[in-house]
Amino acid sequence: MQGSVDSVALIGSLPAFVSGSMNFGQIRTALIALDRGLVSLSRLFGTGFVQLFPQMVALLGMFGVILALAFLVPGLLSWLMLWLGFVGVVAVSRAWVNNENRRVQIARKLSDVDADTLPDLRLSALISSSMLLFLVPMILKMGHEIYDLFDAPDGASFSDWVLFGLDLLFRALLDWSEVYGVQISDVRYESLAGRHVVMLILLTIDFILIQGIMRMLAIRKSIEEGVGAGVKDPEMAYRLGRRATPRLLVMLDSEDLESDEKMRVLEAIAVIGDPRACPSLISKLDDDVLHTTSIAALVRIKHFSPLFAALENDSEMVRNGAISALGRIADPIAIPYLEEVADGASEQTRVRCVKSYGEMQGSRAREALARALTDKSARVRVTAVQGLGRFDTKDVMTGLVRKLTDDDAEVRLAVATVLARFADARVVEPLVKALEDDDVRVREQARRSLDHLQNVVESRR
Repeated sequence: MQGSVDSVALIGSLPAFVSGSMNFGQIRTALIALDRGLVSLSRLFGTGFVQLFPQMVALLGMFGVILALAFLVPGLLSWLMLWLGFVGVVAVSRAWVNNENRRVQIARKLSDVDADTLPDLRLSALISSSMLLFLVPMILKMGHEIYDLFDAPDGASFSDWVLFGLDLLFRALLDWSEVYGVQISDVRYESLAGRHVVMLILLTIDFILIQGIMRMLAIRKSIEEGVGAGVKDPEMAYRLGRRATPRLLVMLDSEDLESDEKMRVLEAIAVIGDPRACPSLISKLDDDVLHTTSIAALVRIKHFSPLFAALENDSEMVRNGAISALGRIADPIAIPYLEEVADGASEQTRVRCVKSYGEMQGSRAREALARALTDKSARVRVTAVQGLGRFDTKDVMTGLVRKLTDDDAEVRLAVATVLARFADARVVEPLVKALEDDDVRVREQARRSLDHLQNVVESRR
């Protein structure tokens, strides 16, 4: 709707602009309307897509359609299609600048939009600009064939017009070819209209080059300032979005930063949530100071592939960190990987794996904990009992009751504690038998559990 309003305003201002009766304010309004119209047009070239793949498909598809039609439709229509492609290049360029201006507003806290919800148009702007290498020669060639704009040799081929386009590009680059008298094409200027066309193309190339260079410098400066501030305030890095990740990773590996500063860098990476940071985060699991913060960042990002790979790392600290992260993410998809790691691992690693099962929901987690009840380590069995206490099912209760006869008193104590959570008459008799256990702690816990169950029954009457 906004694009339609801008277009109407622009069209309405054209007569005054042509007659020269417009004042500065009206000219500015018309230029703003033109810019917004170009940004609206750029959506046909994919600038509305946030994801890179559909963005590239739309961009290349639109230019492909334009070039195909330029070969298929007759004369003037073909030339107009080429000019549409030319305007599309300018439109994508303006959409990129508009996008970067919005990112600057976000970085300066003038807007609360998530920067990663905006498309990154840097690649689109680069590719669309490269389309000028095809469009400009075709525009010149087709314009000459229709209107006889230039002095071209008889039977000039497309390569002649490509060379003429390169001549224009050289003139756009500080006009160095004119200084040294370099001209690689045989095409010469002839009509005034042809000169106007060339001037329009030159101005456009200069405009795209200048704004591109200025914008890239501004992006670099914005990222450097934002990331620098992000060491003290992670929110600043978040406002830059994922494009800040490479610079943050460089800082994370820098020897010039203290550990507390690196921890804030980790916090900034976690806030951004970019999966590209996972390999670096996993490498920091081997650092005693950064270990816990790295786990928290990996949990926040929630990207499984690097964590599954880390389960096979040579460092036990890295493996344990990955296990802890997967447990806090609490997705049962990790259970087969954790069970594979636990098989034949140290007691400490097996305990961590079972703790991770205990953080998860669903039948897969319940079954993994039930299998851990048969582990040779009492610590592992205790951890499994504690995890199973969250599952209020008949199968779980039956399995726990059987463990009241476990050889290890710590396991029996854990079972006597957990059974208090099952308001089921079938746990009463096993707990009564536990009142005669050899370990005094088990007997006392069995008594407390029975008292608790009796209070629950009485409260329901």
